[in-house]
Amino acid sequence: MRKNGGKRVGILGGSFDPVHKGHIGLATRALEKFQLDQILFIPAYISPHKLDSKPASPGHRLAMLKLALSAQPLFLISEIELNRKEVSFTVDTLSVLTASEPHTEFFLIMGNDAFSGINTWKSVSRLLGMCHVIVATRPGYPLKGIAEGLINLFPEAESLYSPPTRKGDVLVCHHREKTTTLNFFDLKPLDISSSIIREKCSGHGEIKNMLPPEVENYIIENQLYSTPSHP
Repeated sequence: MRKNGGKRVGILGGSFDPVHKGHIGLATRALEKFQLDQILFIPAYISPHKLDSKPASPGHRLAMLKLALSAQPLFLISEIELNRKEVSFTVDTLSVLTASEPHTEFFLIMGNDAFSGINTWKSVSRLLGMCHVIVATRPGYPLKGIAEGLINLFPEAESLYSPPTRKGDVLVCHHREKTTTLNFFDLKPLDISSSIIREKCSGHGEIKNMLPPEVENYIIENQLYSTPSHP
């Protein structure tokens, strides 16, 4: 059921340094599985979890995203975090989005690795009351593992959420005070990461089948990741 007849919008954030097939696959599966109307890819200006690293410039990362998503009409790009030009906190971004689109349901999409560190995120309890969360887990991840994992992440989870229940092949935890949910679904992981791609590029390794062809060509043409510094 839709919230006041509004849209269901997925949010996939990150440095996208570079965007790769793993990002696209996760977004595609979430769009289909949760009947989302569109997905916003939101590149971070500076990730709070990567303060010691120097990513490719916002211009390069945005250009690669545009190339990767050009054939996907339901995949859009928001420059909200790039335009702020400061450390990008998801709760701040959600505050702006939910205020500007009060009838839209937002679904924050992430892999299980990212979710395992969500207790370190800024104002995580407030964030979890503002949007649904979609977590891609490895196939066969047990129901008991979800419940125990939540409590290990942050003790207040037991009072914040109802115990997980199965809805088809999705494990769902309902927020006890808000209308938001945590949703865990199986997704076979791809052995791809932005860091692996950067390492391969710097060592002239093979990156085929990891990236959309347009992004691979862009990296080669602009000699990204081949030297320690970025333009």
